Amino acid sequence: MLKKKNRIISSVAFEGIFREGEVKENECFKIIFRKNNLDYPRYGIVVSTKVSKFAVERNTLKRKIRNILRDFLLVFSKGFDVVITVKKNCLKTSFSKLKESLKELLLKLFK
Repeated sequence: MLKKKNRIISSVAFEGIFREGEVKENECFKIIFRKNNLDYPRYGIVVSTKVSKFAVERNTLKRKIRNILRDFLLVFSKGFDVVITVKKNCLKTSFSKLKESLKELLLKLFK
């Protein structure tokens, strides 16, 4: 679980990021981000029912992504709000490939 300060919770914040944010994507993820005025990043994860109709599978993907993000929190310490949207072909992808794919996108974002 991410610390509360590193999570985007309110729907108003999500709407602002979707409306004003920049987009980067690859085969597994679509990242929408914008600068915030904080010294730390905040993350939100979206797994649509289009990815899977089963809540168990969607929640498993979210847990995997949170685990990956927790490993990268110290590396990516700049102030961004980031919404990670999972694409359908990520459902059956291994954890190591998910980690590499997300790491690749986050490196593009924070450099």
